[in-house]
Amino acid sequence: MALSGGGGEAVALSGGGGEAVALTWWGVVGGGVTGSRLSGMREWVPAWSRRRWAGVVVAVVLAVVLIGAIAFYLYFGVFAHHAPAAVSESVRANENVTVDRAYGGFVVRPVDGAKATGGGGDGERVGVIFYPGGRVAPDAYLPSAARIVERTGATVFVPKMTANLAVLSPSKADAVVEGEDEIDSWVVGGHSLGGAMACRYAGDNPERVDGLLLVGAYCDQPVREMPALAVVGSRDVVLDRERFAETQPNLPEDASIVRIDGMNHSQAGWYSGQRGGQSATISNRVAHDRLAAAVSEWLCTELDGCSVNTTSAGTRAVADSESDTLRVPEGVRDSVVAADAVVADGAAAAVIVTDVAASRGGSFSASS
Repeated sequence: MALSGGGGEAVALSGGGGEAVALTWWGVVGGGVTGSRLSGMREWVPAWSRRRWAGVVVAVVLAVVLIGAIAFYLYFGVFAHHAPAAVSESVRANENVTVDRAYGGFVVRPVDGAKATGGGGDGERVGVIFYPGGRVAPDAYLPSAARIVERTGATVFVPKMTANLAVLSPSKADAVVEGEDEIDSWVVGGHSLGGAMACRYAGDNPERVDGLLLVGAYCDQPVREMPALAVVGSRDVVLDRERFAETQPNLPEDASIVRIDGMNHSQAGWYSGQRGGQSATISNRVAHDRLAAAVSEWLCTELDGCSVNTTSAGTRAVADSESDTLRVPEGVRDSVVAADAVVADGAAAAVIVTDVAASRGGSFSASS
């Protein structure tokens, strides 16, 4: 056998049959050894090791998803906006309404015969399904719901949304409508994100919905052929005003907009900590009273839903009873200082109303 060369020279190997096999040293190193290394690496990382690494990757992904889900639940669920406990208890103690748990949230009903009736007072009962705003718990709307019930005689339902986000429960009204046989006329509405989802529900279910009520909200999809009322606070800076103006054509033709002077975004209910919010110049009690006055007149005028607290023209009868106004529990701070001075100013207490389709005629008025 003869070997020769050092770098890339041929190496001659004599076989048993006298045949010679010529190899290059470069071929051995550059080709054969490289291929052997790749093959060796495959053998070095056994199948069980690859499965182990795949398991690690899956575990990391699942951990990230789990942490994200927990953070999501804590932010939107556990740390959602609630009414102060004393305020909620004060509503439950109100002798003019009853408060029960239902549909994951609450239902507020009038006591005895104070019921809103449709069809010119022929005994039909009006129900209002109110979708909460994003990251706002149903109890935050108990004070305003109770005030509306007192003023209108309607029954107000504030259901619980999945993770306190109406976008995850847009058809929540189905369960309420199907579960309340005694209600004859249905108004679906909501606050902020809840209002947008109420618009979608009303647009998709016109056969079930008799009216649409929005508070600090706009419709991102068209709604037609039903009465609609949109209430906006003059101090509401959370509501996207440009988007609100752009989407007004999505409201029914004869819809009306009520502007309440001094009211901010969170005064659709009673809670604090609204991100991007602006302080109000009226108290929560006053805001709720004006909101209820606007809803009362609208129900009476547009849906013939006049209660014992309204006249046939929809104007509120003056209440002499002190219990007509929600008392603020001792130690609970209302939204502004010197609210009574604001209330005493008749001009400041006025509710300003604008017809969406003013050019087409028609008018709407309300007063507190």
